[in-house]
Amino acid sequence: MLGAGTTLIDRYVLGDRLGGGGMGEVWRADDLVLGRAVAVKVLMPALTENPASAQRFQNEARAMATLRHPGVVDVYDYGTTEVEGRRVSFLVMEYVSGESLDRVLRRGPLGPEATMRLVAEVADALAAAHAQGIVHRDVKPANLMVRPDGRVALTDFGIAHSVSAGHLTATGTMLCSAGYCAPEMASSSDVTPAVDVYALGVVAYECLTGRLPFQGDTPVQIIFKHLNSPIPRLPDDVPPGPRHVVERALEKAPDARWPSAPAMAEAARRAPASPLAHSEAPPPVPSPAALSTSPVGIDASRRRRTLRAALTMAAAVAATAGVAGFVWLRPAEPTTGTQVVQPPSISGTPVDLDPATPSVIREEPASPAKRSSTPRATPTAPKPRPTTS
Repeated sequence: MLGAGTTLIDRYVLGDRLGGGGMGEVWRADDLVLGRAVAVKVLMPALTENPASAQRFQNEARAMATLRHPGVVDVYDYGTTEVEGRRVSFLVMEYVSGESLDRVLRRGPLGPEATMRLVAEVADALAAAHAQGIVHRDVKPANLMVRPDGRVALTDFGIAHSVSAGHLTATGTMLCSAGYCAPEMASSSDVTPAVDVYALGVVAYECLTGRLPFQGDTPVQIIFKHLNSPIPRLPDDVPPGPRHVVERALEKAPDARWPSAPAMAEAARRAPASPLAHSEAPPPVPSPAALSTSPVGIDASRRRRTLRAALTMAAAVAATAGVAGFVWLRPAEPTTGTQVVQPPSISGTPVDLDPATPSVIREEPASPAKRSSTPRATPTAPKPRPTTS
């Protein structure tokens, strides 16, 4: 139904398809009125006719439109029109000629300083959202765009939650990405900014290691680990400052995490210059006597409750897999002439990336499987590359 040359409301002419999936598609388009390139996110016609999906899509537009921050992708327009007799809802956004952090991490992890700089920028963007009463709820590399100058932009507010609005999510459903879900989302309907702090902690861990902290073959296994398992130890070459930023963000209890996104941003900015020693004492090991005094019945009961919570949350995730965060973007075929994005490097100079990698608006990783274990890239002088207007 949609294709290159399709015009929406006599203004937006679709060009290259940047990505798509079960929920809809994203296209690069030309704005005939203002003469600029834009990204147009189109909801599938069948979902446009679904009141809940259509309302959630409109809420995304409103959530993003209220935010004015360099770390958030701008929204320009929203509307509904007819294409070949079918109603189509669309969202017009800033076109970011970059690539997702997810794609960047496929080439290897980032260094501690680059990771902390990224965390600070994303936390600043989240702080702006939280100040407007908006919780993103789906912070992950696929929803973080790296601009050509190395700055990061937060996008996809498809499952954002307004603390002042009513719940659109049906009873028994949970909208999230299992690899990044905060533990409390398994047992509570309350959505607070702490869930974004936790998810950003997962992103930071992934940047430093190239893998998710909690992995599994099913959502149940992953969620169970979020609820129960200790944080896998970061590599020994991660300094204490960045280590503390990540580990505190990943605390199981919301009150034990960074108290706010601004607090996490400040900690991340201070972390690379942390004067702490590079050696850390391992956590104390409980004595056999202490272990033997734990009431077996209470421990078993706790495990059963945790498993039930994990099963409930995983079932909800599976039930809403089609709508989780409007995570619809699979990479389209590479297009030529696209500027390659460079992520932040330890030296502050963009890291030289593989120029053969195309830029896309965003993509969703197929699974939370272990990423490439390629050693961290070392900073090099940027290569000359053509610029685009």
